[in-house]
Amino acid sequence: MRPTQNGKVTLIELGFLILNILLITLVVRWAYYRYGWRGVAGFFAMYAFLPFVGFVLLYFMALIYTGNPYYPACRTGKCHRSDYQQERLGNGKRAVCCLCGTCYCKRGRRFLEVQPDGSVRRYMIWKAFRGWFPDA
Repeated sequence: MRPTQNGKVTLIELGFLILNILLITLVVRWAYYRYGWRGVAGFFAMYAFLPFVGFVLLYFMALIYTGNPYYPACRTGKCHRSDYQQERLGNGKRAVCCLCGTCYCKRGRRFLEVQPDGSVRRYMIWKAFRGWFPDA
């Protein structure tokens, strides 16, 4: 539950909180009557374990398809993933620009350098579980 900017919670968020508490209470009562304290402990273990499994799956998907870190170092090697800023180019497309002033765009697993005339040049490619490599 995320509070609004002034620190207050909306009525809809409060309703979802009450619904979650009600559902958890019902499941815990059912687990206790069906399996005893082991059922309650198992429910809470799964309640903590399932988000962990989801996080691990998303992390492996990033290692395979998108890259981790999401952006490689720039061509000069001075700027890294936290130095990139989103910018809109003159043709209306978006790109990320490093502190050196070079703009890049990402398409799938490829990281492309945007030229001043708007064309793109291959720069790096993400290879699953291995990292960023120069794209020849």
